[in-house]
Amino acid sequence: MLLQQIQKDMFRETGRKLGRAAVATICATTLAMPSVATATEPEGPQPSTAETSEDLNPQAQKHAAKAIEHFNNGAFVDSEEEFRRVAFFAPNWRPLHFNLGVLAEAQGKLGTAVSEYKEFRPHGSPDEQMMVDQRLDELGRRKMKISGAYKRQIALSATAMTLGFGSIGGAGALFAIMARNSNRAEEYNDAADQAEAMIPSYETNPAYQDALQQQANDFRAEATDLTKRRTGMLYGGVYLAIFGLLLVAYSIIPLRNAIRSKRQLDGINLGKTRLKWNGGAGVTLRF
Repeated sequence: MLLQQIQKDMFRETGRKLGRAAVATICATTLAMPSVATATEPEGPQPSTAETSEDLNPQAQKHAAKAIEHFNNGAFVDSEEEFRRVAFFAPNWRPLHFNLGVLAEAQGKLGTAVSEYKEFRPHGSPDEQMMVDQRLDELGRRKMKISGAYKRQIALSATAMTLGFGSIGGAGALFAIMARNSNRAEEYNDAADQAEAMIPSYETNPAYQDALQQQANDFRAEATDLTKRRTGMLYGGVYLAIFGLLLVAYSIIPLRNAIRSKRQLDGINLGKTRLKWNGGAGVTLRF
């Protein structure tokens, strides 16, 4: 019984040390920011009020140690994965959600960070709650800024894409008219050839020959005019098509930025870290 009590006390003390180490290490992120003691309005599901504990079983201790090691090495994705394993073995570990919130924020997952901070807040000390309020205020303002940028990017992308496809459609219409004019020009040339071929048959009627020649000339002039217009439409269609393709290609840029903003708001991992070493033992968030 004594050995069991000693072992239990050792696990509890180790859990406290790991919890303090994790919070102390990751708190360097938020301590570098100006303090704002205003909490944002709650969003989404309410935080859990389940009783928390500083205790960690041996399996959870192993993963918590790995998580802190990964964090110190700048491997924030790996650190988060280890803390998720800690959550499996010790779901009521008190520092858990604060650590997950900082790691989510470090990776640009704002939605996840807000949820984790709110989950931790009821179980924090007054100083920790003030720190969480500061992070929630900062993230709330960032979410508003990103949300506004997201709407502008979507509007810009939609406008550019609409104009681009409209230009491409206009180019297609010009090409269709050009093809029709080409056929009409050939028909006028054929009619002119036929009129000129009939002229020798009316040698006894010079007036009719003159009329046929005039008709042939009119046909040639109409064919020439259609050919000139066809050339102009060809250049216009090419320019419109190029302009439309450029607009469609450009629309991808704000669309990509909008997707990136949406992923930040939805709490999806962006890949790049937003934590930067400050030259010492701590880190700062890079915005």
